[in-house]
Amino acid sequence: MTKYNKLRYKSKGNQFPTLFLTGKVEPRKIGNNFSEEDYDDENEDLDVKLPEKEIPPEKGDIQIFLSTDSVSYNPNVGNFESVGLDGYLKANVFDGKGWKPLSLEEFFPRREHYFGKRERPLETYTLCFPTFQSFKGTEIVRTYREHYRIKTPGDESNNS
Repeated sequence: MTKYNKLRYKSKGNQFPTLFLTGKVEPRKIGNNFSEEDYDDENEDLDVKLPEKEIPPEKGDIQIFLSTDSVSYNPNVGNFESVGLDGYLKANVFDGKGWKPLSLEEFFPRREHYFGKRERPLETYTLCFPTFQSFKGTEIVRTYREHYRIKTPGDESNNS
Protein backbone atom coordinates (compact mmCIF):
# COMPACT_ATOMS: atom_id res chain seq x y z
CA MET A 1 0.00 0.00 0.00
CA THR A 2 1.34 3.36 -1.03
CA LYS A 3 0.90 6.42 1.08
CA TYR A 4 0.21 9.63 -0.81
CA ASN A 5 1.03 12.97 0.66
CA LYS A 6 -2.04 15.14 0.41
CA LEU A 7 -1.64 18.70 -0.75
CA ARG A 8 -3.50 20.93 1.64
CA TYR A 9 -5.02 24.22 0.67
CA LYS A 10 -3.53 27.18 2.45
CA SER A 11 -5.36 30.47 2.39
CA LYS A 12 -3.30 33.39 1.16
CA GLY A 13 -5.58 35.89 2.89
CA ASN A 14 -7.41 38.65 1.13
CA GLN A 15 -5.31 39.56 -1.93
CA PHE A 16 -7.27 42.73 -2.67
CA PRO A 17 -6.37 46.13 -1.25
CA THR A 18 -8.67 47.69 1.30
CA LEU A 19 -10.55 50.93 0.66
CA PHE A 20 -11.44 53.85 2.88
CA LEU A 21 -14.86 55.47 2.52
CA THR A 22 -14.68 59.14 1.49
CA GLY A 23 -18.08 60.14 2.87
CA LYS A 24 -19.27 61.26 -0.57
CA VAL A 25 -22.73 59.77 -1.21
CA GLU A 26 -24.85 60.30 -4.33
CA PRO A 27 -27.91 58.66 -5.85
CA ARG A 28 -27.30 56.76 -9.08
CA LYS A 29 -28.07 58.83 -12.16
CA ILE A 30 -30.59 57.09 -14.40
CA GLY A 31 -31.89 58.41 -17.69
CA ASN A 32 -30.62 60.88 -20.21
CA ASN A 33 -28.16 63.62 -19.59
CA PHE A 34 -29.87 66.89 -20.40
CA SER A 35 -28.46 70.01 -21.94
CA GLU A 36 -29.82 73.55 -22.04
CA GLU A 37 -31.11 72.91 -25.56
CA ASP A 38 -33.55 70.32 -24.16
CA TYR A 39 -35.44 73.06 -22.32
CA ASP A 40 -37.38 75.68 -24.23
CA ASP A 41 -38.34 79.18 -23.10
CA GLU A 42 -41.94 78.15 -22.32
CA ASN A 43 -40.77 76.11 -19.32
CA GLU A 44 -38.82 78.88 -17.60
CA ASP A 45 -41.29 78.97 -14.70
CA LEU A 46 -40.63 75.30 -13.85
CA ASP A 47 -38.15 74.57 -11.10
CA VAL A 48 -35.86 72.39 -13.24
CA LYS A 49 -32.20 72.19 -12.41
CA LEU A 50 -29.81 71.11 -15.11
CA PRO A 51 -27.39 68.37 -14.11
CA GLU A 52 -24.05 69.67 -12.99
CA LYS A 53 -20.88 68.77 -14.82
CA GLU A 54 -19.98 65.16 -14.09
CA ILE A 55 -17.18 64.85 -11.54
CA PRO A 56 -15.22 61.59 -11.77
CA PRO A 57 -15.65 59.41 -8.69
CA GLU A 58 -12.83 58.76 -6.22
CA LYS A 59 -11.96 55.50 -4.51
CA GLY A 60 -14.39 55.05 -1.64
CA ASP A 61 -17.30 57.08 -3.05
CA ILE A 62 -20.76 55.54 -2.50
CA GLN A 63 -23.56 55.39 -5.04
CA ILE A 64 -27.13 54.70 -3.83
CA PHE A 65 -29.90 53.19 -5.95
CA LEU A 66 -33.34 51.64 -5.47
CA SER A 67 -34.13 47.95 -5.60
CA THR A 68 -37.67 46.63 -5.77
CA ASP A 69 -38.99 43.21 -6.69
CA SER A 70 -41.32 44.79 -9.19
CA VAL A 71 -38.86 46.78 -11.29
CA SER A 72 -39.84 44.97 -14.49
CA TYR A 73 -43.16 46.79 -14.81
CA ASN A 74 -42.31 49.93 -12.87
CA PRO A 75 -42.18 52.98 -15.17
CA ASN A 76 -40.57 55.00 -12.36
CA VAL A 77 -37.35 53.02 -11.95
CA GLY A 78 -34.88 55.21 -10.12
CA ASN A 79 -37.57 57.72 -9.15
CA PHE A 80 -37.04 58.46 -5.46
CA GLU A 81 -40.40 60.30 -5.33
CA SER A 82 -42.69 57.43 -6.45
CA VAL A 83 -44.99 55.67 -3.99
CA GLY A 84 -46.61 52.24 -4.19
CA LEU A 85 -43.70 49.80 -4.35
CA ASP A 86 -41.80 48.35 -1.45
CA GLY A 87 -38.09 47.71 -1.62
CA TYR A 88 -34.77 48.85 -0.23
CA LEU A 89 -31.76 50.97 -0.97
CA LYS A 90 -28.66 49.31 -2.38
CA ALA A 91 -25.20 50.78 -2.55
CA ASN A 92 -22.11 50.49 -4.69
CA VAL A 93 -18.63 51.66 -3.81
CA PHE A 94 -16.05 52.87 -6.35
CA ASP A 95 -12.80 50.90 -6.12
CA GLY A 96 -10.81 52.88 -8.67
CA LYS A 97 -11.84 50.71 -11.62
CA GLY A 98 -15.60 50.41 -11.33
CA TRP A 99 -18.63 50.33 -9.05
CA LYS A 100 -18.78 47.24 -6.80
CA PRO A 101 -21.60 46.16 -4.45
CA LEU A 102 -21.43 47.28 -0.82
CA SER A 103 -23.00 45.11 1.87
CA LEU A 104 -25.33 47.26 3.98
CA GLU A 105 -26.10 44.86 6.86
CA GLU A 106 -23.34 46.37 9.03
CA PHE A 107 -24.39 49.94 8.22
CA PHE A 108 -28.06 49.34 9.07
CA PRO A 109 -28.49 46.49 11.59
CA ARG A 110 -32.20 47.38 12.06
CA ARG A 111 -32.84 47.44 8.29
CA GLU A 112 -33.45 51.17 8.09
CA HIS A 113 -32.64 51.06 4.36
CA TYR A 114 -35.92 49.22 3.60
CA PHE A 115 -39.09 51.13 2.66
CA GLY A 116 -42.77 50.13 2.44
CA LYS A 117 -45.43 50.72 -0.20
CA ARG A 118 -46.72 53.85 1.55
CA GLU A 119 -43.29 55.42 1.97
CA ARG A 120 -41.38 57.46 -0.54
CA PRO A 121 -37.89 56.11 -1.19
CA LEU A 122 -36.62 59.68 -0.87
CA GLU A 123 -37.57 59.67 2.82
CA THR A 124 -35.58 56.46 3.34
CA TYR A 125 -32.64 57.95 1.43
CA THR A 126 -32.81 61.09 3.58
CA LEU A 127 -32.87 58.95 6.73
CA CYS A 128 -29.89 56.84 5.62
CA PHE A 129 -27.74 59.66 4.17
CA PRO A 130 -26.23 60.83 7.50
CA THR A 131 -25.40 57.23 8.41
CA PHE A 132 -23.38 56.80 5.21
CA GLN A 133 -21.55 60.07 5.83
CA SER A 134 -20.76 59.09 9.42
CA PHE A 135 -18.71 56.14 8.14
CA LYS A 136 -16.22 58.48 6.43
CA GLY A 137 -12.71 57.06 6.81
CA THR A 138 -13.98 53.56 7.61
CA GLU A 139 -11.89 50.76 6.13
CA ILE A 140 -13.74 48.26 3.95
CA VAL A 141 -12.52 44.96 2.49
CA ARG A 142 -13.44 43.01 -0.60
CA THR A 143 -15.15 39.67 -0.01
CA TYR A 144 -16.67 37.03 -2.24
CA ARG A 145 -18.05 37.99 -5.66
CA GLU A 146 -16.53 41.47 -5.54
CA HIS A 147 -18.68 42.64 -2.61
CA TYR A 148 -17.26 45.04 -0.06
CA ARG A 149 -18.04 45.18 3.66
CA ILE A 150 -16.68 46.89 6.77
CA LYS A 151 -13.35 45.47 7.91
CA THR A 152 -13.46 43.56 11.19
CA PRO A 153 -10.56 42.66 13.51
CA GLY A 154 -10.69 39.02 12.29
CA ASP A 155 -9.99 39.94 8.66
CA GLU A 156 -6.58 38.92 7.44
CA SER A 157 -4.99 40.79 4.57
CA ASN A 158 -1.55 40.74 3.10
CA ASN A 159 -1.92 44.34 1.99
CA SER A 160 -2.75 45.89 5.38
